[in-house]
Amino acid sequence: MTNPIREYAWGSRTAFSDLFGWAPSVSPQAEIWMGSHPAAPSFLETGDKLSDVPFMVKVLAAEIPLSIQAHPSQQQAQTGFADEQTAGIAVDAPERTYRDPHHKPELALALTPFIALSGFDTPDAVVGRLTQVQRLIAEGDLAVAIEALSVDILREDYATAVRSALEDPSGLLSVAAEELSMRDTSSLEPALADTLKRTSTSFPGDSSIFVALMLHRVDLSPGEALYVAPGTLHAYLHGAAIEVQACSDNVVRGGLTSKYIDVGGLLKTINTAPETPRIVEPTPLGSGVLRYATEAKEFQLTQIDFPAVGAEYRTDGAGPMIALCTSGHLTTGEISLSAGESAYIADGVSEVLAGDDARLLITQPRSPETQHWASTGRGL
Repeated sequence: MTNPIREYAWGSRTAFSDLFGWAPSVSPQAEIWMGSHPAAPSFLETGDKLSDVPFMVKVLAAEIPLSIQAHPSQQQAQTGFADEQTAGIAVDAPERTYRDPHHKPELALALTPFIALSGFDTPDAVVGRLTQVQRLIAEGDLAVAIEALSVDILREDYATAVRSALEDPSGLLSVAAEELSMRDTSSLEPALADTLKRTSTSFPGDSSIFVALMLHRVDLSPGEALYVAPGTLHAYLHGAAIEVQACSDNVVRGGLTSKYIDVGGLLKTINTAPETPRIVEPTPLGSGVLRYATEAKEFQLTQIDFPAVGAEYRTDGAGPMIALCTSGHLTTGEISLSAGESAYIADGVSEVLAGDDARLLITQPRSPETQHWASTGRGL
């Protein structure tokens, strides 16, 4: 398969080089797309465009934080897409939110140490962070503006706190954010200091950093995975990961970005109650085989390690499938895959893959028998 590489400001010039041995890029490369989304479809060796794949696979590389965002439910996506179509907003217009009528559950599997924010934290935890930051500011009006967010959070009125932080009618939170980008954060808790440094340095004066402080911080080690359901407010701060999702490009943004932000639309989309990050525990299917499954019917992700699985691995034919080599070298029939290369396996086709000291990731629709999935809560 030939896969498009998307270049965004938050991407990395070296991540794909480090992961796959490619030459470093002159411009920041953010995502490799594998799938059939019309915005950037993959192509087969025959020259045909890939079509009708219900999921997307991405390799994501975040050098700086990417936007605070949420993805819509199926109903929200259908309604939002229809409304924007009726309004005559071009699908590729900057002010367009709904690029297609589909929801977008997603799974992020860390390839490197990966830092994410996911879901609102408890009132006590959020107020604790805001209080530390308020003390760091130690200035009258600015400290009062931060304290007002704490009051809303203690009332569990997250919606008002988010709106206040994003719209910042007084302008004081933007000034506070600018100040924080210049302050010594060594007195703060390490995780908070790191989150604040990453967000305020990259986006000085952006009041949405206070929304970032309302979210759980999740630090993933390679091989650990996070599921983000529609409606969960989240952001990825740094690192490389495989992102598997339903075939959609719908993103409702809420900050840490120069792109279009619709505060009202975001508040209609997000779950404004505290929720625990959903860490996905893989299920061993045999030696060298792990499966990551979620409630999303569009996808499941299977990791196969050679030679632990043996000299060969046969796919189950329950496709369509996208097979991605992330390390080493693999062969299947006449196809040879090196790190960063992928192949499409049609529904009903069973392929035998052989590898030596290699890792393969196969994405396919969730198996009907996969009714349950394991998750553990973890956040800072």
